[in-house]
Amino acid sequence: MDDLVPTGLVARVLDRHLRLPASWDDAERREFVDEAAQEVALRVVELADDWADRAVTQWGQQHWRLPDSETQAELVREARRSALVTVLCDVLPDVPVADFFEVGLTGVNIN
Repeated sequence: MDDLVPTGLVARVLDRHLRLPASWDDAERREFVDEAAQEVALRVVELADDWADRAVTQWGQQHWRLPDSETQAELVREARRSALVTVLCDVLPDVPVADFFEVGLTGVNIN
């Protein structure tokens, strides 16, 4: 999954912002956060695939040709970044978007 969505980054965001029971030990917290990060990553992949397809199609319609491989790769990366932020905003609605960037989302290269 890490090749599509940086699950380590997602886990850091969740670990930082989820309110988990104080009675949980570190292992319980880590297990919950890791499982939640995998679920978030799956949602991101599904959304990003749809958005990437739309972005490539729209680019093609605007330019009357298919994008070259470099342009297509950038459209896909941007769709994945956008999907990641969107899903994180859905999962953590009370967290300001800027907080996601503080834990390393800036410059995330989602290939």
